[in-house]
Amino acid sequence: MDWNGADCFDDNLYEDYRRDDMNDDLTRMVLNPDVTVRSRGVMEKCSFCVQRLQEAKLEAKKAGAPMKDGAARTACQQACPSDAIVFGNVNDKDSAIAQLRKENKERVFYVLEQIHTLPNVNYMSKIRNTETIVGGNEATDGLLKAHI
Repeated sequence: MDWNGADCFDDNLYEDYRRDDMNDDLTRMVLNPDVTVRSRGVMEKCSFCVQRLQEAKLEAKKAGAPMKDGAARTACQQACPSDAIVFGNVNDKDSAIAQLRKENKERVFYVLEQIHTLPNVNYMSKIRNTETIVGGNEATDGLLKAHI
């Protein structure tokens, strides 16, 4: 049986009726577009679970409605027990990510924002109970005031 529950390689037999290599577990996982199989220690760039997003878009299209906030959850978002990872449409003012950005303007930052890369991924800084600015000098770099 393959990972979808159907054996689609019945005719892949050698002359002595041994199964072809297409029927082993590893090959079937590689052929599954929803799963990426890499050797141990290999790191990949995040795809933001594009297969999950596409599936949610397709379901919304079938329903004839725009995709709702929270209809698609990435694997890391689903696995995070504290709901610290949030994805969504920032252009929708009622979405969870738009509300989170609005409520925490002083904590939101972007990677390499000082060179104006305009990334779509933002992070929230850790709250520290100090009177001094840890990230830089307020008087010289101006990034703090540009954020707020």
